[in-house]
Amino acid sequence: MTGEKLTLEVIEEFLESLRQKNRGKSSLDTYRRSLAGLYAWLPEDKLLEKDTGVRWRRWMLEEKGFSHVTVNTQVSIMNTFLRYIGHRDWQVEEFVRKPAEQPELSREEYLRLLSAARKLGRERSYLLIKTMGGAGVRVQEMSQVTAEAVFSGTVELDSHNKQRLRTLYIPEPLRRELMEYMQRHHIKSGPVFLTRDGKPLSRSMIHHYVSAISQDAKVDSEKANPRCLWKMYQSIQEGIRVDIDRLVRQTYEQMVENEQVSIGWDKNGEDKETL
Repeated sequence: MTGEKLTLEVIEEFLESLRQKNRGKSSLDTYRRSLAGLYAWLPEDKLLEKDTGVRWRRWMLEEKGFSHVTVNTQVSIMNTFLRYIGHRDWQVEEFVRKPAEQPELSREEYLRLLSAARKLGRERSYLLIKTMGGAGVRVQEMSQVTAEAVFSGTVELDSHNKQRLRTLYIPEPLRRELMEYMQRHHIKSGPVFLTRDGKPLSRSMIHHYVSAISQDAKVDSEKANPRCLWKMYQSIQEGIRVDIDRLVRQTYEQMVENEQVSIGWDKNGEDKETL
């Protein structure tokens, strides 16, 4: 055996050593969740090896889509644990740098992407773009868009190994298009977007389907990607929430103003209160 077996007992021993160093409960809980996530990710033999940290980091970035801050935190915890078990030489030395600011994809450019995909007859690209930009599905969540979810119209999306759940509501126009797509491709259960051999599309394949439309849509290739679609969706949602809040305030102020007209203090004509 060339690796070091990770066990739940060793994890608890490590946490106890931190507790004796007066680490707080919140810190210990963070360490426990992180190492439990590492334990769950490891194959059945639960072996830690020299390249485990690099492979885990790559999986968190590419497959799960964790932010650079989250990944660096997880790697730092793993490094501390590796030092505890005597494998400082297995630590991950390079941390993930903050990515450069992504360019903004406008709603008009998003609609051009959809229009170009439709004109080119690329239905899968069209539906992927619309599912991400129109429904707010992130690329790492795409495999959770299943036939069952489309039938019901909602799905509980697991974004961070059940640590972060959110409910996705599929807009009815998109739902109808997905239903028609599923019917033509005989998809009755499981993920909607599949490869020819029936496996869920990978992140790189989804990226390719989106970026392949950019030239015909006259959209900068740096904007035609899942991350920019997600940012655009978030921006639109935030704008709608701001508009709704403004409308609520205006409606309430108008109601108060109407009440003031009928029973405001200045309608008494004079102060009739006597001592």
